Amino acid sequence: MIKFKVKELLEKQKISRYKLRQYTSLTYERVNDYYFGRVKAIKVEELEELCELFNCNTQDIIEYKKNK
Repeated sequence: MIKFKVKELLEKQKISRYKLRQYTSLTYERVNDYYFGRVKAIKVEELEELCELFNCNTQDIIEYKKNK
């Protein structure tokens, strides 16, 4: 199972979803998909934007958990 940790990063850096929308090319719907963990696919460009914004690596945004 893949988990996106955008919500945690936003809370940690005190950035609102609205500001995330302003800082990136993501639509508000797409921001909400990341925030609520509804993302089914990700573009490399989106991942790169998030890494730049949060000043982090991909593993800080995406987490893989093995299904039991």
